[in-house]
Amino acid sequence: MGTPDEVTESATTDLPLQRQLMGSLALVLVLSAIAGVIGYATFDTSQLEKSLRSKSDLYASNLASSLYGAVATSDAIMAEDVFKPMLNDRNVYGAAVYLPSGRRLAGIGHFPGAFTTGEQIALGDERVLLTVRDISVNEGEVGHLFLALSTEHIASARFRAAQFPAFTTAIVLLFAILLALAHSFSVMMSECVRMFEERRQMEASEKERLEKLVSERTRDLTLVVEGTQAIPFALDVEDGHFEYIGPQGPARLGFSENLWKQIGFLDKLLPRERNGEVRSKLDGSRAGSFEVEATVLTKDDERVDLRWVASCEQSENTGQHKVLRGMMLDVTDQRRLESELAQAQKLESVGRLAAGVAHEINTPVQFVSDSVSFVREAMDDLSQIVDKYRELRSAAEKDPDHTAADVSAAAKAAEEAEDDADLDYILENAPVALDRARDGLGRVAAIVRSMKEFAHPDRKEMTASNLNQAIQSTLVIASNEYKYVAEVETNLGDVPLVNCYAGEINQVVLNLIVNAAHTIGDVVKGTDKKGRIRVATRVLGDQVEISIGDTGKGIPVDVRARIFDPFFTTKEVGKGTGQGLAIARSVIVDKHGGTLHFETELGVGTTFFIRLPINGPSATTASAAA
Repeated sequence: MGTPDEVTESATTDLPLQRQLMGSLALVLVLSAIAGVIGYATFDTSQLEKSLRSKSDLYASNLASSLYGAVATSDAIMAEDVFKPMLNDRNVYGAAVYLPSGRRLAGIGHFPGAFTTGEQIALGDERVLLTVRDISVNEGEVGHLFLALSTEHIASARFRAAQFPAFTTAIVLLFAILLALAHSFSVMMSECVRMFEERRQMEASEKERLEKLVSERTRDLTLVVEGTQAIPFALDVEDGHFEYIGPQGPARLGFSENLWKQIGFLDKLLPRERNGEVRSKLDGSRAGSFEVEATVLTKDDERVDLRWVASCEQSENTGQHKVLRGMMLDVTDQRRLESELAQAQKLESVGRLAAGVAHEINTPVQFVSDSVSFVREAMDDLSQIVDKYRELRSAAEKDPDHTAADVSAAAKAAEEAEDDADLDYILENAPVALDRARDGLGRVAAIVRSMKEFAHPDRKEMTASNLNQAIQSTLVIASNEYKYVAEVETNLGDVPLVNCYAGEINQVVLNLIVNAAHTIGDVVKGTDKKGRIRVATRVLGDQVEISIGDTGKGIPVDVRARIFDPFFTTKEVGKGTGQGLAIARSVIVDKHGGTLHFETELGVGTTFFIRLPINGPSATTASAAA
């Protein structure tokens, strides 16, 4: 067992420096407070209090004699002159003189507003010495002098008396503590030097171990990556050559590894005239990760769709060249399947609407047929009338074989033919029938044209499209879905052409309109009422917004977070597949870099908002489909 000094030193140095400082400061504060309390309690204030009372008596006597004349004559100015010399005395808390009636004549500082004999005086500050003197002026009439001197200097003197022992105690203790801490700090620094040296040796050995481990893991990772279908690469964008290309690249595209590493090979793989947008994204890439898609041609001119997942690096390690590192993923089959699926979904929609479209075509065709039949029958009647008028003309000509009686008979026959055929009715309704036939054929042409636009295979690249025209075509096709349950209001603003896949936007709009018709149908079912579908477009900054609202029952709160999930539907079995909104979100958000959200209120309806960037998706929001 060590000596007491050794034990104390060990206990001190074992504590962290912060805890030692906190403990030392706490000890200084406690002992200083104790010394101050003792000094404060033992300080004798009797002499100061006696001196203050003497001063109060002296002031009161002098003031009483000086104020006699002012009280006797009720002269406030004289009284104020008496009090003026006291304004500079810090001990004077307040002074005032009162007439026999109790009314204040003059005063300074703090004093009661009025004072009468026997009245109790209450002041806001208890730290005062109060003196009241009577001033007899006439027989039976007594004025009063009020004088209050502050005792605050006595408390201040006591506090200063407590400061000295506390301050002295604090200095002595701090000095002792600083000596102890200096010793502890010296011991701690020695220990830190020892620990630093041990840490340096450990780091050197750990660094060697980690470098070896990284080398092994890198080799393993390279084997794993090169064993997949993905193509790892490192591309120097400025020189247009690949610093590294995995063996999958030459194998998939047919170009030798040496060709990949030649300066300018990027121009052969992605010619600017055919891949200008992709090349712009590669040239303008900044530090960080990004994705882009491009179509390239193999050595045998086979089209291959590649998704580039890369990160950009530009530093002294790359010679200030911009280097992209990442992988190329062959998504050719995936894009082909997506295209086939999209077309199948579109054809499915067309098939679902086929009966309605046939009905829409049948109605104008029917009144075209009726109008043509009417005109055909009218032509037979007109033919008989024409024959009669020809006979009349023949009789009217100067022919010796015809007499005036023959002309009159021919005219009579023509008039009877007009009456039999109801010529006025024919002349009035035949043009109307022809106009109806022309309108009907126009409606048929519009429906066929809308079907053609809707069902047309999508282009492989985005094109500038007229969204208002696309919406109108979709409304024509879907009319049989909504015309029995809802009226449609359109407010199509003056929007510019939007760079998009028009066919896919048509599909999204169709899904939302059909959903709106179904939810309104559930509300008006069994009544003769109709709901309302509102379709509008407008420009919002660099985006175009399409809103499709309905007066249906709204979306329940418990399903709002799930309506975009695949295969989720609130419709009855056989009426919905749960794919419409999921596909809509994928098209708008993933492929176009836009947004799709809704606002709904139970019992009022729901409005979906589609927002599309006018110039197409940026590199950070979506990859350009090749």
